[in-house]
Amino acid sequence: MQVDSQHFNELKTYGITPHRLLNDSCLNIYTGAYYLAIAFRKFGRTWQAVGAYNAGFKISETQNQRRLLYSNDVKRIYLTIKKKKSSAISSIHLTKKSEHFY
Repeated sequence: MQVDSQHFNELKTYGITPHRLLNDSCLNIYTGAYYLAIAFRKFGRTWQAVGAYNAGFKISETQNQRRLLYSNDVKRIYLTIKKKKSSAISSIHLTKKSEHFY
């Protein structure tokens, strides 16, 4: 996950360095999830919270636009993956159903 450099000073107090985040995938995921959970606590389980994970919590029109741009990108990618997965599952089911007719 991407962990913004603005958090590095705070993370240093826990012994978490940028090097560790890059080389320890579990630590990276837990750390990213921690900051995403903070965003969910502040904004609820919304796309705005997803945007805040990247753009921060500051209340300003500029930050709102940054949150919106980021969350729209994530949402577009998520929906594309979800659609492909749904199509793949549907074709597996169709294949299995057609196998029964042979």
